[in-house]
Amino acid sequence: MQSSYKIFIPVDGIKYSDLFDWSDPSQKCKVVQTSIQRPGLLRQNSRTGSLINCNEQKIALFRHGEDVFAINEKCPHAGGPLHLGDIEEMPDNTLCIRCPWHSWRFDLLTGKVRMPKGQNREAKVYPVSVGENGKLSIGFDEFNARYFSGDIDF
Repeated sequence: MQSSYKIFIPVDGIKYSDLFDWSDPSQKCKVVQTSIQRPGLLRQNSRTGSLINCNEQKIALFRHGEDVFAINEKCPHAGGPLHLGDIEEMPDNTLCIRCPWHSWRFDLLTGKVRMPKGQNREAKVYPVSVGENGKLSIGFDEFNARYFSGDIDF
């Protein structure tokens, strides 16, 4: 039996207001120059998701209106970079991330593949908490095992 309790780990270097809002039509054609500012945060304030490292996992963050979504960075189909994908609204109003490599679409709430039909692969999704001053935290079932192996310097 899997517990519904999560360990929420703070995200360093990016806040809610830093995320591109995919629901805002005025931002859809905006072009923003980006650069690598620090390790663990590869893109910010651009028409892509934000790639972060949290709990030793590479995670893509997306904002759509008031909601923030977190999904494993690698597409389970062929390893494509999901943070570079586009958010699409499906006919049933489900929000999906479209992989930039082969256009597979994954539900941002469940991680289930929506297109192509008939596939049973899933992308790992994580709950996101938005705290005071827009501070983001991502929920995990457990701490990464590397924290307990001595492989990581704190």
